[in-house]
Amino acid sequence: MFGDPWRGQEMGNALSGIAAFYLLAMGIVSFRKGSRQAGFFLLAWFAFLVGVILFVLKDERVIPYTAFTVFAMPFGSVIEGVFLSFGLADRINILRREKESSQAEALSMAHENERLIREQNVVLEQKVTERTHALQETNDSLKRTQVQLVNAEKMASLGQLTAGIAHEINNPVNFITSNIAPLRRNIGEVVEVIKAYRELDSSNATERIPVIRSLEDRMGLDETITELDEIIGSMSEGATRTAEIVRGLRNFSRLDEDDLKPADLNDGLRSTMAVLAPQYRDKVELKLVLGELPNVECFPGKVNQVFMNILNNAAQATLARADGRPRVVEVTTVAEVDQVHVQIRDTGVGMTEEVKARIFDPFFTTKPVGEGTGLGLAIVYGIINDLGGEVFVESEPGVGSTFRISLPVHQINRDQKRA
Repeated sequence: MFGDPWRGQEMGNALSGIAAFYLLAMGIVSFRKGSRQAGFFLLAWFAFLVGVILFVLKDERVIPYTAFTVFAMPFGSVIEGVFLSFGLADRINILRREKESSQAEALSMAHENERLIREQNVVLEQKVTERTHALQETNDSLKRTQVQLVNAEKMASLGQLTAGIAHEINNPVNFITSNIAPLRRNIGEVVEVIKAYRELDSSNATERIPVIRSLEDRMGLDETITELDEIIGSMSEGATRTAEIVRGLRNFSRLDEDDLKPADLNDGLRSTMAVLAPQYRDKVELKLVLGELPNVECFPGKVNQVFMNILNNAAQATLARADGRPRVVEVTTVAEVDQVHVQIRDTGVGMTEEVKARIFDPFFTTKPVGEGTGLGLAIVYGIINDLGGEVFVESEPGVGSTFRISLPVHQINRDQKRA
C-alpha cells in the first residue's frame, strides 16, 4: 500500500503480534468461563510464543546463539502439539459422555414409547377414536426419537474421527517419550567413560587405562553406542511421523500455504475425496475419473481447499434432491498443452440463472440461516484467480451442476498478470 516493503513487514509483524495476544486473551477468557480445552490451548500457545520470542531475541542478538535458542521455535511447536493433543483428547472424552447421555435418553424414550403403546392397546378395545389419536401421538414421539438417534449417531461419528486423529498423534509421540529413559541411561554411561579418559594424565595413564577398559567391558560400551543409534533412529521416526500427521491435518484444516511448488492434483483430489467419503458414504456415489496430469505449480493446500469446498457443495446439492434419481458426484481430470482441467459434476438440484450469477459473491448462500456462511465459492474464485486460472459453471434446475476449473501448469507470468 505504501510502496515501502520494510514498513509493510513491520506492520505485518505488528498485526501478527496483536493477533497472537488476541488469541491468548480469548483463551484466557474461555478458560475463566470453564473451558478445559482453553486451558490446554493456553499452555500450547504460551509454549509456542515463548519459542518464537526466544527465536526472535536470538536473531536480535539479545540472547546468544545456542542449540536451544536456534531450535526454540521448533521445540515450542512440538510442545504446542503435545498440549493441543491433550486438549483434543479431553474434547473426545466430552463427546463420548455426550454420546452416552444421548443414547441413554433415546433408550429411555423408547421404553416410554413402549409403555404408551401398551396402554393405548388396552384403550383400543374401548374407544376406536381414542385409539387413532393415541397412535398418532405415539408415531410423532417415535419420529422425535428417530431424530435424536440420528443426532447421536452424528456425535458418535465425530467422536470416532477425533479419536482417530488423537490416536494417530499419540503413537509417534510414544515413540519419543518411551525412549527418553534408555537414552538418558546410555548417554550417562558414555559420559562416565569420557570423564574417565579426560582424567588421564602421564602420571596415571598406565594404571588407569586397564581400569577404564574394564569399565567399558562391564558397561558393554559397544552395545550401548549401537543402542544409542537405534534409539535416536526410533525418536527420529516418531518425530517424522508426527510432522506428517500435522502436515496432513494442516492441508484439510484450510490453512494457507505460502510455498508455490509443483503438486499432483490427482493426489490432492484423492486425499480430499478420502476425507469426504465417510461423511457421504451410502448417500452419494463419489466417482474419480483421473487422467494423466503433469505436476502443477500452485499452492497445494489452497487448491485442496478449492476441491473441498466444491465437492462438499456438490454432495450437499445431491442430498437436497428427493426425486429418487441417482445421487452422483463425478470428478474428471485431463491435461491440455500447458493447462490442466478439473471437472466436478453432480446430479443435484441445480441452480437458476439468477442464483448462478451470484454464487461467487461473498456471503451469498441459498442455505438456511446458520447452515452456510456464503464464503465457500467466493474463496474458490479468489484462489483460482490468484493462480491465473479460470472457473466455469454450468447448471440446470432439477438436473445438476458442473464446475470446470482450468489451471496453468507453470506460474511463469504470474507476477506480470498481477501487475
